[in-house]
Amino acid sequence: MLVPIVALMYDVFFASQTDKVIFLEKEQRLKALVKSTNQSFMKNLESLRITPENISSTTLHNEFTRVVEPHLPANSGIRFGLYVPQTEKIKVLGFLHNYRNLSPEEEAQREKIIFANTKPRLVATEMSKEPNFYISGSWDDQVVEYISPVILQGKVVAVMWAGERLNPFFYQSNYARKFLRYFTLAVLAMVMFATLLTIRNITTGVDRLKKGLHRMEHDIHHLLPEMSGELGQVAQAVNRMALGLLEKERLEDQLRQSEHLIALGRLATGVAHELRNPIGIIKTLVELMKDEYSQVSGIDEFTKAVDEQVDRQNMVIQELLDFGRPTKVSIKECSVNDLLKGVLSFSAAMLRKENVTVHLHLDESLPKIMADTEKLKQVFVNLIVNAAEAMPSGGTLDIKTEQSENLVTVTFSDTGEGIDLEEKSKIFDPFYTTKKAGTGLGLSISYQNIKLHEGTIEVSSTRNKGTTFTIRLPRKKHISERRDCLDTTNSGH
Repeated sequence: MLVPIVALMYDVFFASQTDKVIFLEKEQRLKALVKSTNQSFMKNLESLRITPENISSTTLHNEFTRVVEPHLPANSGIRFGLYVPQTEKIKVLGFLHNYRNLSPEEEAQREKIIFANTKPRLVATEMSKEPNFYISGSWDDQVVEYISPVILQGKVVAVMWAGERLNPFFYQSNYARKFLRYFTLAVLAMVMFATLLTIRNITTGVDRLKKGLHRMEHDIHHLLPEMSGELGQVAQAVNRMALGLLEKERLEDQLRQSEHLIALGRLATGVAHELRNPIGIIKTLVELMKDEYSQVSGIDEFTKAVDEQVDRQNMVIQELLDFGRPTKVSIKECSVNDLLKGVLSFSAAMLRKENVTVHLHLDESLPKIMADTEKLKQVFVNLIVNAAEAMPSGGTLDIKTEQSENLVTVTFSDTGEGIDLEEKSKIFDPFYTTKKAGTGLGLSISYQNIKLHEGTIEVSSTRNKGTTFTIRLPRKKHISERRDCLDTTNSGH
């Protein structure tokens, strides 16, 4: 912006002042020349003792010629003229350019053209009775003129003028300066507009950045919007930092969950072993009671009740052992679609009883995978049973399989009660349950089984609308058999 402003200041304070000096010098010169000529012309007219009403145009032209012709050699390049309003005729002496001598016809044509160009200014001077200074001509041929009325006895009898052509370099440079002035103004306007637009964009970007940071302060998952320029680079850096923090939190959660599961697994295994011995003794004593006290009335009822509770405790102990100790996996090629059909065949009665309608959407082109079929069945049964329990008044269960480049995906979507946000983050934790008669190990074991296959299990849910479990299994032949090195993070965390 500094360059256009300096150019404008130079034009206003220096170049324009030069123009004024040149025009003032021209005006003063022509004024003095016309004034002296007018005085001599008036003296000649007064010596004739003629009234304004009786003076003829011929007399005026002759006297004008007599006064002006002596001055022509000394004023080369100046054109003198006399206009007689009564007859609307003019007399022109001298040339603006160095012309040859003209014929009478050429002189008449010249005077006609000059009169047509000069008449408005001559009439204006006649009406105002005041001398005036004018600039006339085209853009490439300008003439400065000083016009003065000839007043005899208070009446304008003629109008006298003298004109001089401006040097072409002067008016060409004048037009060049005007062009430069307007061009500079245009450049200045564009620069100001661009500056305002840049300031507006920066202000808008800073405002977006500020709002994004405010939202990120409350939710680090909310990344800053994409922006251009340096602010965009700042936003990208902040987003990378936020993603780094999220990844750090995820890894810390994985570590805590892994340590938590390892500790719980060791505890569960120890507790299960300690419980199994007394439970075994109780079961043996019950068998002896059945043989030795079979004649006692009502003994069968009591031993049956004890057997049921012992079997229930053995089932809980087995779940603890399954959760707490390393397990071997039996890998073989299998079809996920066939496993689902098999699980649904022995679950059909339970689903009918719970008034649950199952919709199967199986991808018939689904490739086979290498997996432990029993463990996958255990996961599928667990999810189907949980879905049925989440719909106590009945509902719909959609089971869908599909494939991507390297994954086989299975989804279980129910129309049940849904899961609260705070519960969703805990459902895969061991011993966490919202059921009155649950152990809280079903989903934890399912989670471990999927991790044994190097897959993932995720949950999404909306309260009172339903829950969707998504299982993704890799199409790999190698399956991990070490529980102590499993990635125990889940989607709910």
